[in-house]
Amino acid sequence: MITGGVKFFNTSVCLAANGASATSVPSNGSTTGNFCLDRNPYSYWYTSGSNDSTTELLTVVFPSSVPITRLLLLDHNFKQFTAKYLNSGGAWTDFTNAVGLNGAMSGGKISETTFSDNSAYYEFDSVTTKSIQISITTTQVANADKYLNTCIATTEIGTLAGYPTIQAVTVDRNSKIKKTLSGRYSIQKSDETAAFKLSFKSYPSAITYNVDIDLMMTLHDMDAPFLVWLCGGRRGTTYFNYTLRGYRLKDVYQMQIDKALALAYTQSISKNSLNAEVSLQESI
Repeated sequence: MITGGVKFFNTSVCLAANGASATSVPSNGSTTGNFCLDRNPYSYWYTSGSNDSTTELLTVVFPSSVPITRLLLLDHNFKQFTAKYLNSGGAWTDFTNAVGLNGAMSGGKISETTFSDNSAYYEFDSVTTKSIQISITTTQVANADKYLNTCIATTEIGTLAGYPTIQAVTVDRNSKIKKTLSGRYSIQKSDETAAFKLSFKSYPSAITYNVDIDLMMTLHDMDAPFLVWLCGGRRGTTYFNYTLRGYRLKDVYQMQIDKALALAYTQSISKNSLNAEVSLQESI
């Protein structure tokens, strides 16, 4: 559920680098299908010559059948669309008990008619599948070509029950700077990467919040990277006067804990509140 807590997911099962693929019909958007599976914030699946009278079918095929419970569609312009999975009998089937950004969905399935955000998120009953299909009819600007930056199908590791301080959110273009003979500087920039720290300062030791420390231990023990969603599904002026980069709906980062955990009891008394600092860095 969307509670505002930071969410953590396993890596997407539909990464092109791992053998997943995406195709679309009827437009020639199929030539860009895998761009929504490459984790590149600058490449998109998009159609050519599509309009609101044309329903586009974007089909994503995984390398193998796997369980999924979460679907994220990041940075898109869809208004009316549905999403289904391929069941073991080879039929496209609605997800059940689906919950989206605004809560439980009508009929428990993923079916939007007036979607207005730039990214979508869904939780649903676990299914084991090798493919999902997104059927897109209309766009938020009438008759525009349809586009999608990132499709993520995954399972959730956990959501923070409390609210640690999010420190040092760094958005870095990894600049290389060299001073030239003229005294000026040659500055080259690469793709953007993110990093931040979670500070659990004087954190309650109640059972309700112990799960957050346990979650940090789980992430620390993982050898594989994981996905982090700082906003946890919160968006809009109710929660943000201004949405900084890193806290947007579309900002889901593949990360790892890159430093040792700093753990202590307040005043070194084991019955007191907990203190922990966790450093995370975007990872390949």
